[in-house]
Amino acid sequence: MKGIKIAIVGSRGIPARYGGFETFAERLAQGLARRGHRVEVYCKSSLKTLPYQFERVERVFLRCPSMKSVEKLCLSNRGVLKALFRKNRVIVLLGVSGVPTGIFARALGTKIILNPDGLEWKRGKWNSLGRWLLRRLEAWGARIAHALVADSRAIQDYLRRTYGKPAVFIPYGVDPPQEDPEAWEDLRRRFSLEEYGYYLAVGRDVPENNFPMIVEGFLKSPSRRKLVVVSDAGENYRRFREREGVVFTGPIYRRRDLYALRLHAFAHIHGHSVGGTNPSLLEAVACGNPVIAYDVVYNREVLEEFGLYFSTAEELAESIDIMEREGERIRKRAGEYYEKILREKYNWELVVEAYAGLVEKISREV
Repeated sequence: MKGIKIAIVGSRGIPARYGGFETFAERLAQGLARRGHRVEVYCKSSLKTLPYQFERVERVFLRCPSMKSVEKLCLSNRGVLKALFRKNRVIVLLGVSGVPTGIFARALGTKIILNPDGLEWKRGKWNSLGRWLLRRLEAWGARIAHALVADSRAIQDYLRRTYGKPAVFIPYGVDPPQEDPEAWEDLRRRFSLEEYGYYLAVGRDVPENNFPMIVEGFLKSPSRRKLVVVSDAGENYRRFREREGVVFTGPIYRRRDLYALRLHAFAHIHGHSVGGTNPSLLEAVACGNPVIAYDVVYNREVLEEFGLYFSTAEELAESIDIMEREGERIRKRAGEYYEKILREKYNWELVVEAYAGLVEKISREV
């Protein structure tokens, strides 16, 4: 099939600096471009100063207010409108914020692939009005999309049951970790760390990531290791910063630094409780260390019986106790399983191949 012009809308843009959607947008754009398609990635204007070049991938910059409450709405809806003006055949819409203009795009004949990003309306930051609006956008998005994509089987089942419309299961991929001795040495000195001498938790300081529970559970555990929290300096930093054994690094965006911390951790504690397959969890898996995860279906879907789970601070303390006593056995057993799922499931080549097939399929449909 002749190259198709495809817009990727709904992330903050590339190069990836912010989170899972940005990494996904970058890898998907590159993969589709390698297959001969022309790809535009819609980006916030502040990324214009960062160099980026990849053949057949173009960045389109958008000016939007920097307030978090409106930035995503602006980026998504302005992105959809500009993608229409620039005559894109297919729009890959990340999240439901761009659904209002997506309705208009569909009416004009543009094909829409929607990845609704888990259950955004369940996040604790939204009030009742925000949750109602996001659920309406989700419902409208399910109706207008030519193809719905779910990044987890649980979300796939939810979309089918709720809206009576099939969704295609396509997970995220994950990059293999790159060892960087200089990065590790710098972090080790800066935060007084030892290899395998700490548990690691990474994520934004938002209610659904359960950082208070993680810190409280760690402090109740018998471990003499440290807890390293990589997050923005929110309320939990102010609340726990004086507690012995808890290290708050602040946000860390450089991938080599994050991978250095992940590779040398004794275990990862993953507190994310909302959404589908979380890229942060996949990065922990890629580094081969055991994971103690918040007990929700999305995390169990990835880790199966090879993870430890918690729903309370007390359960986390018990899981840490198990890790302290049986860590080597758990590490070996989990590592063998991780290698299998990274090869057969959470693989960028397979992810891009699935999206490319979807793009080509809906482009042929009348």
